[in-house]
Amino acid sequence: MDRTSLETLLRTQMPLAKAMDVRVQRADLDHVELRCHLQTNHNHLGTAFGGSLSTLMMLASYCWLFQLMNGRGHVVLKSSALEFLAPVKEDLRAICLPAPVAARAEFLKAYQKKGKARLNLESQVLLANGKVAARMRGEFVGVS
Repeated sequence: MDRTSLETLLRTQMPLAKAMDVRVQRADLDHVELRCHLQTNHNHLGTAFGGSLSTLMMLASYCWLFQLMNGRGHVVLKSSALEFLAPVKEDLRAICLPAPVAARAEFLKAYQKKGKARLNLESQVLLANGKVAARMRGEFVGVS
């Protein structure tokens, strides 16, 4: 899927992505990057709302795994752990770190054999200076 198709999918299938005004900047197996404006995702302190940060990181991982699955099947989050490391006072930018090649191969083998597989992914919210402001580690499941 190209980034425009993926953005359309997110915004039509997940109303929260539309409400947050999530934009897909890049989506491939090397790099997934999503962005949204602070203006529509802030809390009472004027910093990014934790729920928006969490959602953006989850969606980045979702997009990465959906790309690995060639846009077929379904992706669900089984479990996650979140860390909020610094306040975000600028537009939100989340990336998904690509899974190691061996883990990808194991996932795809199980997915093709059983129609279901699990993969651990990490996403981060990055500040403009490159500092990690938030981190999410999650176990995602791909289902055909």
